Amino acid sequence: MPHIPKKLIDEMIAHAVDDLPNEACGQVNGKNDKPLTVNRVKNVAASPFRYSMDPLTMLKLEQGREKSREDLFAIYHSHVASEAYPSPTDIRQAFFPPGQFDREPMFPGCFYILVSLAQDPPEVRAFKIRQGGLIEEELINYEDDL
Repeated sequence: MPHIPKKLIDEMIAHAVDDLPNEACGQVNGKNDKPLTVNRVKNVAASPFRYSMDPLTMLKLEQGREKSREDLFAIYHSHVASEAYPSPTDIRQAFFPPGQFDREPMFPGCFYILVSLAQDPPEVRAFKIRQGGLIEEELINYEDDL
């Protein structure tokens, strides 16, 4: 069960609203299984139906994590008109090459957080995507302070 400060959840929701009408995407850095920062990443697909993270920003975030000894806690993105549940496209994108379900996903230890703006208030849910394309929901424990 991921323990995520409400402040970080609110940052992901704000990003999703700011990027309307398109999906928003980003990464959450953490340390020792504790999320620390939300990092907005440009959706180069510029689409309300899918996201594609800017590769240069992803590289810079990875380099920053190496220097700070942080981990990739989560990848997040929004759904503008559907529930906070991974779509078939979301699941394919979790693997490299996309759709190669016979191996571990690209980031096997991280959570996949979805923010749905289809309802008010927005819905936020977390998942693990496993080999074979299996999806496991992880209930979020909203922490005020970590």
